[in-house]
Amino acid sequence: MIILNKYKVNNMKKFRRFMFLSILSISMLVFTFAATFNAYSKDIPQFDLVTVQDGDTLWSIASSYAADSNADIRELVYEISNENSIYNASIHPGDVIKVPMSVE
Repeated sequence: MIILNKYKVNNMKKFRRFMFLSILSISMLVFTFAATFNAYSKDIPQFDLVTVQDGDTLWSIASSYAADSNADIRELVYEISNENSIYNASIHPGDVIKVPMSVE
């Protein structure tokens, strides 16, 4: 077999093995690059840990953070509830909750 009129393949079995390993290596490199590209994205959420004081509500905590970031208080309450798995809006003094630093 002659490739591009320049090289002659003497052993077809070795040539096929070489091509298979070459394609496999390139595929593995592409897959590894694609997998690590998403792992190192800059979209890592940042949180502030807040210890709930007596008389605090989700709304009061969200309003203090929304004033700093010009965010919608309702959206921030929703994000806090989702992140902390708070479904009945009850928080108690001493609870530590995560407040997202930026709402998208």
